Amino acid sequence: MDKQSYFYQFIEPLSKELALVARELENSIFTSPRTMLTHARVFVENILQQVIRAEKLPEDPRAALKDLLDMLNDKGYLIPEIRDALHFVRQIGNQAAHNSRMFRYSEALLSWEALYKIVKWYVEGYGPVDIIVPDYQDPSPTMEKRYDMSELEIRLKSLEELLSHSVEKLSTESALAESAAAVETPVAEVPVMEEGIPGVTTIRTLTFNGRQLEVPYFLRDAFLLPQRFDKSETFLIRLGAEQQARIMSELPKNLAGLHKHVKRYSEKNDEILFEELKTFIEEEKIRRKLSLERPGELFFFYKADHIIVTEELAKVLLTSEEFTGIPSLLRQLNEDQIESVGQLPKELVILAKYENVGIGTVEKLFEQLKKKVNEKASAVPEVEECIRTSYKKWDSLYINVKLGKGNTVIRGESVPALWKEGLNWIEDHHLPLHEKIKEGVVLGSTDTGKRYAMALEPVHKDKRNFTQMHTYKSKLTGTTYYLETKINPKSGLETLAKLLTKLGVEVKIPLLESNH
Repeated sequence: MDKQSYFYQFIEPLSKELALVARELENSIFTSPRTMLTHARVFVENILQQVIRAEKLPEDPRAALKDLLDMLNDKGYLIPEIRDALHFVRQIGNQAAHNSRMFRYSEALLSWEALYKIVKWYVEGYGPVDIIVPDYQDPSPTMEKRYDMSELEIRLKSLEELLSHSVEKLSTESALAESAAAVETPVAEVPVMEEGIPGVTTIRTLTFNGRQLEVPYFLRDAFLLPQRFDKSETFLIRLGAEQQARIMSELPKNLAGLHKHVKRYSEKNDEILFEELKTFIEEEKIRRKLSLERPGELFFFYKADHIIVTEELAKVLLTSEEFTGIPSLLRQLNEDQIESVGQLPKELVILAKYENVGIGTVEKLFEQLKKKVNEKASAVPEVEECIRTSYKKWDSLYINVKLGKGNTVIRGESVPALWKEGLNWIEDHHLPLHEKIKEGVVLGSTDTGKRYAMALEPVHKDKRNFTQMHTYKSKLTGTTYYLETKINPKSGLETLAKLLTKLGVEVKIPLLESNH
């Protein structure tokens, strides 16, 4: 597969839009499992809508995914495997939309595998016969550079210096090897460079009155948002007006004397800023770790605390009905066309910029957001271990047949299994099956189509080959019959019923008749 291709590229002839959505789902598996799980629901909902149109069933624009799924299941269009896959995608997607827990790559991969079953069923039953569904394939994580080149240079130079020092030490001590062996000497402590977390390498060291503060690489050009510094907010605003201390790289190596750039500030302000920078760096390290552990997640931050923003939380409107005690903030947000939670800035302290809005008001909003997160998480059940018993009636396909005085039920767990059981029954009763197969049994309830369901050769009326094929060897003639299995259960039932009727058998299909 070349760099530009993606797994579901093969469905572009059927639906370019569906293929592109599938591409984005594939890309999001390892970047944001939550995003993949949430939007997989929309993908399968679109597929079910296409099935409903193809089958000319009544459409309801207000119907949710579960409604579409239940309707198709009740009318016999879903075999158990597909029904269960649809329910899994729906249920895990609902969790991802509502629940703030961490979603794993493994869960996104399970959903991806369920999507494959659904797409395969859809393409084989409703797509062009010349589309070949490839075997299932796990997606591959995108391999990105772990370290920026500048950071990598720093790490390599530090390690090279360490290596050089160790070689010099070894050379100096070699002449004293015998005495050193007799005398126990302490082993020099080797500095440890943290591995596996790009960005934490120290890029600068700030000092103040003999104290040191290490700045990690990922913060080298971080914006020093004044609202993040409770006691130094005004000081930073004034420094910013003088083009000083706006970003981390603008800070001098020694903070002593920084106050001299603005009037009416003292060395005490330098000291307070130094202490608050220490807190700022520690908070940013926690946030970075959180972002690396939960890739693709959207967060709201307030001081050292945070909230996971789910799709459901993002939809909540910023109104007095949803949030109490902060009318002025809500009014000003709405005036700025910030009308839902998802439009809020991820750094909530910024909201203190609004008129008559202090940090206490922002804290009220944050606490109410946290409460809503907990409420929505508790309202969504975990994925069900089993599908409810109300769907059990479709655990097998079956038809009732009557020949003379005998009544029989022909069953199958799939369309090919049902057909083979039906063909066995026909031959057991010595009905003239071979002549019908020789003519070719057209797929569906009529003989007007171009596709065969069963024939002596795996070629359709329009000269195209069978797409998905099973075979059945006649017990009476020894002839091999070819079965086209790229169909849905409803067509499978109708085709077998049509064949049996032509052979003089009375047929009833309860699964279809009960839904007309």
